Amino acid sequence: MNRDAAPAEGGRGSASRLLRAILRPEWLMPGLLLAAALAVRLWNIDYGLPYVWSVDEARHFTEPAVLMFERGFDPGYYHNPALFTYLINRVLWLIYGPLGLRLDARFDGVNVQFHKDASDIFLTARILAAMLGTAAVAALYLVARRLSGVREGLVAAALLAFAFLPVSLSRVAVSDVGALIGVSLAIFGAVRIHEGGGLRWFPLTGLAIGVALAFKYTTGLLVIPLLIASATRLRRDGPVILLYLALAAVAAAALVLASNPYLVLNADEAWRALQDQADVAARQEKPGQGSGGLPFYLHSLVWGFGWLPLAAALAGAVVLALRDKVRLLLVLSFPLALLIYLAFQARFFGRWLLPAYPVLALLAALAVGRIADALPRRGPIQAAAVLLLAGALLAQSLAADVRTARVIGRKDTRVQAREFLTARNPPQMRISIEPDVSGRYYRLTPGAEPVPPTVRRGCPGRPGSWYVRTATGGWRCKLHKPGQFSRPDGSARASAWHFFISPAVIDEYRRNGYCHVMTFSTVRSRVATSRPRRVRARALAYYRRLEREADVVRRYSPYDPGRGPVPLDFDLSFNYYPTAYERPGPEVIIYRLRGCTQGYGEPPEHLPRHPQLPNLGRDEL
Repeated sequence: MNRDAAPAEGGRGSASRLLRAILRPEWLMPGLLLAAALAVRLWNIDYGLPYVWSVDEARHFTEPAVLMFERGFDPGYYHNPALFTYLINRVLWLIYGPLGLRLDARFDGVNVQFHKDASDIFLTARILAAMLGTAAVAALYLVARRLSGVREGLVAAALLAFAFLPVSLSRVAVSDVGALIGVSLAIFGAVRIHEGGGLRWFPLTGLAIGVALAFKYTTGLLVIPLLIASATRLRRDGPVILLYLALAAVAAAALVLASNPYLVLNADEAWRALQDQADVAARQEKPGQGSGGLPFYLHSLVWGFGWLPLAAALAGAVVLALRDKVRLLLVLSFPLALLIYLAFQARFFGRWLLPAYPVLALLAALAVGRIADALPRRGPIQAAAVLLLAGALLAQSLAADVRTARVIGRKDTRVQAREFLTARNPPQMRISIEPDVSGRYYRLTPGAEPVPPTVRRGCPGRPGSWYVRTATGGWRCKLHKPGQFSRPDGSARASAWHFFISPAVIDEYRRNGYCHVMTFSTVRSRVATSRPRRVRARALAYYRRLEREADVVRRYSPYDPGRGPVPLDFDLSFNYYPTAYERPGPEVIIYRLRGCTQGYGEPPEHLPRHPQLPNLGRDEL
């Protein structure tokens, strides 16, 4: 009996020790922090679906991940790193594969689901981004704890957990937050190399750089702190340090290629895509953006990271300069290099500077720790001081996180407009909808909505296809199930819309039965700042004629009563940070042209392109 009881006692003892370890403050507090970080990222993460989502999350990552089920493991898209795309693809395989959560689904079920109703697929990709954002918080905690202590680790992790920009980007299926994992680990590796770490730290740092690169190309600048750290070892180790650097480079390259081997297999195509991406960012201004990258990025830190955390980071840099100037150089060289590089680009977005945030959080936590150390060495006093300081640093971001989560939880203005149209108009009405929504916005009928009478099912040999009644009374086979309305050719992107519209287009609308016109404030604001001036003047004349010759049927505002409008900003107009927002979306206006006979069904002709349309390239159109 005693022999039989011994293992049980040992088991209970092991479980008890494990529980005590988990409940230790240095593990319990980070665990609670990570749970809160994930919770705030998941709060209303399904916003906009099934009709509204970000162009970037669809075109850059989620859509290529779905298409891989048809064309194999080649992502077919190289403008951004592919690791996030592969992760989405594999998670979808786990859900829709033969051994996945949906046992009745085939591999091609992913594609059918994506075309029919992409809500679950986009939601899956967004949740994956939220988990990566939370993993970045965990990585920063481990790094800050090793560099400065548990107290600084908790403060740094809390700043990254709730800083507004990392939280808002974790609610969208984009890869930016995943890069933060590699950034923290690479900075730590550079510090360990400088401080005499063994040979293993070179390939480990290379792997960390590879992780960051596999999510974001600009994090290749992490090689700068690695080179600086290696230079500090030259006197001690001599030329052999070059061999160590080669090991780091091989490790980084191996991980990047493992994350997407088609960078080599399709080297020419990948290189052209990278050159195109670099050229667009460096030379082609985005309509609606102002000038001046450096002021823009410095201002983005004010709302993306916070006033007080930014001031604390500057104070932490001063503290570190007094203690260890080389470590300061190792920590600051990457974010400074990134800021300088981005400041000279023609386009700028707050999320492009996001890889600098872990470093800023590290420095801010160091300042908090220094203030606490200056107080009398009594545990309760120092602990209370750290809590108060951390609370003050987090106040701005926490308020923005909660406010924006509540905003996106309300119905998007574009969804409101769609519901109004579908409730009051016959199926497949012709309407001109500006390019601020996906094509599925007007052709998608998810769930149990009735099939319009102009639609019937079952084109031979084309699973998931539908017959559509054409303008001449015949039937045409379409891959997608049509929705409630049709519109002119949707090939124009919002950034090129000003080339497509002119006062003469109003006559095209009337001739073809497009009596309803839906406009979005985000598109019109781009037009108002577009170039060249001649094209802009013609496009604005289109809006003036529309206002003269049409009645406003419905107007949907995203702002609180008496607030707004918010000037167009490619960050703030889409992450809803300004307090004027009550709900997500742009201002939407639905017009009805006077003297126009409403048409229905497939359009007899598409919206014409302007004869002087410049050769902008496929990505711009």
